[in-house]
Amino acid sequence: MRIPENTIEEIRSSANIVDVISQFVALRKRGKNFIGLCPFHQEKTPSFTVSEDKQIFHCFGCHAGGNVYKFLMDYKSISFIEAVQEIAESVGIRLNFEEEQVTSEQNELEELYEINVFAAKYFSNSLLNSETGEIARDYFKLRKIKLQTQKIFGLGFAPNGWDHFVNYAIENKINLENAKLLGLIDSKENGKFYDKFRGRIIFPIFSPNGRVVAFGGRVFQGEENIAKYLNSPESTIYLKRKSLYGLFHSKDEIRKLDKAILVEGYMDLIALFQNGIKNVVASSGTSLTDDQVKLLSRYTKNVTVIFDADTAGQKAAMRSIEILLKQDFEVSMLSLPQGEDPDSFITEYGKENFEDLLKTAQNFLEFQTSQYEAEGMFENPNTEAEAIRELVKSAAFVNDELKRSLLIRSISRKFNLREKLIETELNKFLSQNKRAELQTEQRIVKTGKPGSQIKSEINTQLLNLEKELIHLLFEGDEEIIGKIFDAIQPEDFSNNSLKNLALIIFDAYMRGNFNLADVIEKIEDEKLKNYILNVTLGEYQISSTWDEKSSHGKVEKNLLKYANDTIKKYQLIKIDEQIKLNDIKIEKLGNNPEVIKIMRENDELRKEKTLLLKS
Repeated sequence: MRIPENTIEEIRSSANIVDVISQFVALRKRGKNFIGLCPFHQEKTPSFTVSEDKQIFHCFGCHAGGNVYKFLMDYKSISFIEAVQEIAESVGIRLNFEEEQVTSEQNELEELYEINVFAAKYFSNSLLNSETGEIARDYFKLRKIKLQTQKIFGLGFAPNGWDHFVNYAIENKINLENAKLLGLIDSKENGKFYDKFRGRIIFPIFSPNGRVVAFGGRVFQGEENIAKYLNSPESTIYLKRKSLYGLFHSKDEIRKLDKAILVEGYMDLIALFQNGIKNVVASSGTSLTDDQVKLLSRYTKNVTVIFDADTAGQKAAMRSIEILLKQDFEVSMLSLPQGEDPDSFITEYGKENFEDLLKTAQNFLEFQTSQYEAEGMFENPNTEAEAIRELVKSAAFVNDELKRSLLIRSISRKFNLREKLIETELNKFLSQNKRAELQTEQRIVKTGKPGSQIKSEINTQLLNLEKELIHLLFEGDEEIIGKIFDAIQPEDFSNNSLKNLALIIFDAYMRGNFNLADVIEKIEDEKLKNYILNVTLGEYQISSTWDEKSSHGKVEKNLLKYANDTIKKYQLIKIDEQIKLNDIKIEKLGNNPEVIKIMRENDELRKEKTLLLKS
């Protein structure tokens, strides 16, 4: 069953987002918008903004944002359908459901999810209620994991046998081939199926919205000849590099506190959560990935990394620094006493002592320095220079120029080196990196080739104008949107990210059901969505008169003139770019007959430019 799209839109447009959010957040008017303290993280200065004109909200602190449905979903932890139902009731619209057309692909995915739910219930029941599960129950008692915690995380037990799960699955008519795809069972050469998880504690792995996507199994009886951990293989519903263990349970607390604690293992997370430290996620024993960090960035940009005190744990912590800094995280590192991990420490010493220990967390440079000292890298000039370069390399990933300068000063003072010398090393790293992750909006121009300087100058001008056009499009006025798309096609945008945004607006505009709040909600890329929310609700204004409207709601002519001027500048730049590229071709071709054709093309382009300048 589903709600028709036109009903969803009717309900949304009938509700005023300011009225809805005001029921939960104290808002006050500032200019054309409303502001208040963000309900999704702790703050003293209001950064939560609601636009009545655009019917969207955005927090400039934790980056929560979207339309009225998204607010209710996040605030009340409810589903989309529940949010629609609540708004419908408040505005007096009766909901009519229709049969949903489900594709075969959706059916297949849903069956995989259902098999995982079936398996999770089987493992949980084996732990909580079976005779064979007594040994696992005793283990959790020994580890001081309470029954309530076991239920919260859906912990389970796989009996030590070859066909317990297989037989239970057959009894319940489970598709065994799909169970094999999910790594729950496997088959021998003769085709006979057998259980993959045997004699292990089971940790279900949830997606951020709470669906069981995979399992981790841990040996707990000290067997030496088998792997300690066994994890589900990747599947159409599970990609390990995009999964953070515990995020489903911890995301609300992470957003509320605007801070995450990153640990290595399942038990580390569970022990912290049970003891009241609930803003925690685990990398599941794998090296931290870019995708995991991107996932975490939806909820916070502040993280404390706590990996095991052993050599492997500290190396993993060091590797995580660069990945986190690349995505603009504020990174602190906590070293535990030798022989301790988060699980053992909080179980032994409790929440208060753990929180005291958290206060001793170092910034990433201090942590790296202490690691290099422990390795003896400062004992001779060669390794000392190598260590200092590594520190500078990390600082190069800090996007904030002021913070980066302070870090460079700190390094120069720490090692009694000239700041200019450290800056020289920094510039080398900045040049090497091209700051790719931090300058995604810019086109990469190869140097050392004819015309590269011309391309660079034109690209910069084009990028700035394309940004202006995107800002104009996302102001949401259909008259201006029409003007832009009459002159420029989305495919004309040179920057891929901005092109994607233009295509989203164009698609909604051409379908005739344009609504800015809905358009923004459909942007899947979190960075692009955050960029647009910042543009539409931030300090940026296209001109001082941008908000002026006539009495009948149409955009004033001077604003349309601004849009026309921007379009004209863009077209002129594109013409200049083509002429200069043609000139380079002419120079390369020499006496080739093709030159005449290109020269004629340039003549036509110059005529077009003259007409534009006169218009």
